[in-house]
Amino acid sequence: MKQCPLLAHHLVQRLIHVAKGESRRLFFFGLIGGTSLAMNIGLYALLTRVVWPSGNRTYVYAMVVVVVTLFNFEANRRFTFASKRTAGALFRFGVVAVVASGMNTGLFWAGHSFLGLYDLAVIVANTLLVAFFTFSSHRLFTFHPDPWRYVRVRAT
Repeated sequence: MKQCPLLAHHLVQRLIHVAKGESRRLFFFGLIGGTSLAMNIGLYALLTRVVWPSGNRTYVYAMVVVVVTLFNFEANRRFTFASKRTAGALFRFGVVAVVASGMNTGLFWAGHSFLGLYDLAVIVANTLLVAFFTFSSHRLFTFHPDPWRYVRVRAT
């Protein structure tokens, strides 16, 4: 029982150390994420309130997610992770983007259509949840110099 506070303290210290080392990436990821959120809300509002008010909101949101995802790849590749545009990184980004887009659209449906929550509030909540997943995935997989290291370790 006495080790629990020590473990928590060690965990907090480790998180602070990692955050300091990742501060530049986290800054750009947050900046690009905020811009993506604004694009997400702006495009969604424009399409659902002006261009196609009678359209299926989940379908419209899925279209918006695709557009914002393309912006997100290019901005994060260049500024957050300072990575070269390679076919491998683009493929890995595609894998992460498909999973994240599915999560995002599924969470939107669950929040708005199933639970009946306000659509723009659901978009903000989705963005925060999916941001954690995508930063981790991009940092450890998409833009990592050795993205398949975990697969090789398990195979041996």
